[in-house]
Amino acid sequence: MDSNREFLINELESLFSALSDRTRLNIVLYLIEKGESNIDDISKSLGRSQSLISHHMACLRNCGIVKVRKNGKYSLYSISNEDIITLIKIALNHVKKYSQSILSCDILAEEKVKA
Repeated sequence: MDSNREFLINELESLFSALSDRTRLNIVLYLIEKGESNIDDISKSLGRSQSLISHHMACLRNCGIVKVRKNGKYSLYSISNEDIITLIKIALNHVKKYSQSILSCDILAEEKVKA
């Protein structure tokens, strides 16, 4: 495999890994729904600690999935661009179409047990 393709595969793997975590995916779906929010509101809505949400938010920022805007003493988070929203919408449509197949995938079930 050439080095450009390998680099691209590594980047894609990292992006999808960022989106595969349950808490980060919940944050992304919340921000798509709400548009913009702060850590306190996100943590209350998801029933998770502020420190956990902040930790996951750092990953989402580093991966270019969310962006932050300062508003006084608050940091407001939102989805970084329309491409991320489109990606999630396409994934949601795919899940609706293939839900039973996805949920019954033995390979994915084995990987979850190992993790």
